[in-house]
Amino acid sequence: MKNSELVELLRYSTPLSIWVVTFENKLIKLKCPFMVLAIRNVGKILSGEKCIVTYIKLSTNFHVVYIIDDTPYFYNHFEILID
Repeated sequence: MKNSELVELLRYSTPLSIWVVTFENKLIKLKCPFMVLAIRNVGKILSGEKCIVTYIKLSTNFHVVYIIDDTPYFYNHFEILID
C-alpha cells in the first residue's frame, strides 16, 4: 500500500468508530462500544457468544481488529449486532 493510500484510509477510521453497511444498504457509523456475535470459536470466546467491542484497530496488513476484553480479534470471527 502506498503512503497516500494509507493516509486516505486513516482519514476515515478511528479507534472508537467504524462505518458499516447494513442489510438495508444503509451506511451507518457505529461508535464503540458496540455489540458483536461470535460466529465461530476464537480464543476464549465461544461461537454464539455476544461480546462488546471497546476499540477498533488496523493490523499491520490493514485488516480490521476488534479489541474485546483487552484482547485483539480479527473482525471476520464476528457479526455486528445492530438494534
